[in-house]
Amino acid sequence: MIRINRLLTIAAIGIGAVVLTGCGGGTDDTTTATTYDITVERGPLLHAIVMDSTGVRATEIGEGVYRFQNAPSYPVKAYSGFIDIDRDGTVSIGDVNNSLLLETKEGTAATLVSSVALRDEIRTWLKETYGLTDEAIDNETPSSDKTIAAISDELYAYCMENGIVDPATMTLTQMQQIQNRIQSRIENYTLTDTPVSDLEEQLVSELNVTRLTQTDVENFTLYGGGNGMAELALALPESNLTEAQKYTIAFMWNEEKMAKDLYLALDSIYAQPTFENIATRSETKHLEAVEALVQKYDLNISNTTDFSGGYSREALAAVAPGEFTMDEIKSLYDSLYTKAEASLQEALEVGCIVEVTDVEDLLADIETAQGADDLVLVYNFLLSGSYNHYWAFDRALKANGVADGCCSLGEEYCKTAEEYPAGNTGSIVQ
Repeated sequence: MIRINRLLTIAAIGIGAVVLTGCGGGTDDTTTATTYDITVERGPLLHAIVMDSTGVRATEIGEGVYRFQNAPSYPVKAYSGFIDIDRDGTVSIGDVNNSLLLETKEGTAATLVSSVALRDEIRTWLKETYGLTDEAIDNETPSSDKTIAAISDELYAYCMENGIVDPATMTLTQMQQIQNRIQSRIENYTLTDTPVSDLEEQLVSELNVTRLTQTDVENFTLYGGGNGMAELALALPESNLTEAQKYTIAFMWNEEKMAKDLYLALDSIYAQPTFENIATRSETKHLEAVEALVQKYDLNISNTTDFSGGYSREALAAVAPGEFTMDEIKSLYDSLYTKAEASLQEALEVGCIVEVTDVEDLLADIETAQGADDLVLVYNFLLSGSYNHYWAFDRALKANGVADGCCSLGEEYCKTAEEYPAGNTGSIVQ
């Protein structure tokens, strides 16, 4: 495998409401650049994965806004992220993990309303029953329209009560079952001066939705949060996987286990917090997310020629630290461990190497996974984690006297914030 050769030689190593706006400037001598901004809102959704139908991922701008550099191909989907309950623009105590898939099929709003309106019969019903227009469904957000807010909140309650992850799967019959509830909420919302943010706070409290704690926020800021990725991967509809896509799952399970095992082993030598924190707070969640895919598709990942035999939680749990279901990953682990034994600096540099290589592998796997939304979701989750981990190792090197951080390894390991957007600076993390 090319990816294995890169690691072994330690060389060649190198994305609501949707608002479409043209951005740019200049004089008559310059070309005005047009960008496309997507605002995802349950409340404003922070650090979500927002992608168009071709797999192009938007960059987070802030306060639930995500930017495409070119016109997105619809539908646009938003996964994961955090609901900014207090509207402070940051992941903070009391905010909520987002467990829903939000999408829009053509307009400028990816909300719960636009998600259920992907079904034409529900779109027509919303228009006839509540006086909505296509413009409102596709462009208005809970923050801008109290009718949208009321319908969105009632849909959120229904999804939480019934364990629904993808609102677009709701049927017209289900919508009709909550018709009176929706109407009552619309009347209450339109008659009150209470801000939508306060109404949403009341709803979340009534539903007893789990809130982020101080520890959750600290973990997110430093290393990223799992945000229920394993559960979300299991809940999304199954894809018809190719053998190549199945292989990426098997390989990624081994690669994530390797990172976790390696970082824990190095922590036992150096007691350097970066290793323990990434291994226990992030890589564990990464491994759980990938194993959810192994379970979902009933794969025997020790048999990478046909994956027959099925998933066994017990068999994977029995794979000891430093051992793997692929011989090439075992050789990789041993090679990296030997390099890292030399000194703390070399150990931290190994972290830079692993994360840069993971990024390249994941970018390739995301391309292979196109058409399988659950795989793309998980691999983007892992990708954002690798971005974060790279910067954690870069900071650790600098704190230990290596002024250039990961850049001390050479140009191929020297990344910018534009190349590797970190979660606490405007991209999702884990």
